[in-house]
Amino acid sequence: MPDSDNRRIRKTLTGDFPPNPRADYVELGVTTPFSFLRGASEASYLVATAHSLGYDALGVADLNTMAGVVRLHAEAAKASLRPVIGCRLRLVTGEEFLAYPRDRAGYGRLCSLLTKGKRHDTSDHWQAKGACDITLADLAAHADGVQLIVLPDDSLTARLPELTRRLPTLRHIAASYLYHGDDRARINRLDRLARAHGLSILATNDVHYHSSERRPLQDVMTCIREKTTIHRAGFLLNANAERHLKSPAEMVRLFADWPHAIRASREVADACTFSLTELAYEYPQMDLAPGETPQTRLERLTWEGAAGRYPAGVPEKVQKLLIKELEIIGLKKIPQYFLTIHEIVLWARAQGVLCQGRGSAANSAVCFVLGITSVDPAEQELLFERFISLDRDEPPDIDVDF
Repeated sequence: MPDSDNRRIRKTLTGDFPPNPRADYVELGVTTPFSFLRGASEASYLVATAHSLGYDALGVADLNTMAGVVRLHAEAAKASLRPVIGCRLRLVTGEEFLAYPRDRAGYGRLCSLLTKGKRHDTSDHWQAKGACDITLADLAAHADGVQLIVLPDDSLTARLPELTRRLPTLRHIAASYLYHGDDRARINRLDRLARAHGLSILATNDVHYHSSERRPLQDVMTCIREKTTIHRAGFLLNANAERHLKSPAEMVRLFADWPHAIRASREVADACTFSLTELAYEYPQMDLAPGETPQTRLERLTWEGAAGRYPAGVPEKVQKLLIKELEIIGLKKIPQYFLTIHEIVLWARAQGVLCQGRGSAANSAVCFVLGITSVDPAEQELLFERFISLDRDEPPDIDVDF
């Protein structure tokens, strides 16, 4: 990447990010490096460039995965940008869609669809890396609440009647400039096809990198993916470097004859109200005794475990640690997490399965007396704040090897 581009992005990444005004257009066809060997720009560069170009929202749609949404969400939060969470689906029959859930329930169905696609049809065994077998029937069964945008190919005209019949949430056909010399005629054909089936075209630049200077890297990634060389790749490579983020104003100019395609991008983005901030751990429900709470059960099990660990009496040092940890666990409202891990460990050992807690959880006296970890707080100086801190708004991570 040229030094000037590096300096511009570095300045944007480290500067202030005042919110941009609402733009007429939202790019929804963004691919990140989590579309393995396809996307050539990390989320930080995509978001910083989007902000500098005037976007107030940016979609993310990686191929058959939600893996890239977390980084884009985190970077967008820094840049006062609204992330629009979605993915790009490729069916086993070749059709491709941009898929954007409207709400939390739609997001859950989309994730369930991806999980199903990454497993074999007849078992719970996972597919080979990168494989995702999704059929049209699978998509139809999981599409409620998911906005679908079909990406056109040579067979779309013949397939569209069936797609619209089986996919009620399919409302748009993606339209992009390919710079092959026939863009206007091709987009007009897509527009007529969409109107004939009660749909609308939706503008996208099918973004694979933040800046045109990243095109050589994307070419190399294509060669790695296709197991060939630059000199032999030929038409496997994109014909130009236009798959970069373009400003909303530039997209409005390009689609001046199809303003409804620009409006469609904004409408889909605005209808997608789901945010990753809605996600939270949902622990299994437990059968509690009358008057018992998860916290009181954890406290009871903790002191019973402490008596078992220290039959001669719980050392004062350990008592103080347990009281402190139980108080913090209660304040963080996570006693069910400890109870769940404790139940898993007990079950595994009852089956003769060796297991051992490790990592930052080894700094917890509660984990020790529950039998999850084996670092004795009476003999070692533990740093509980490395495991759980009131200053960090995130759940703890208890790693257990089986």
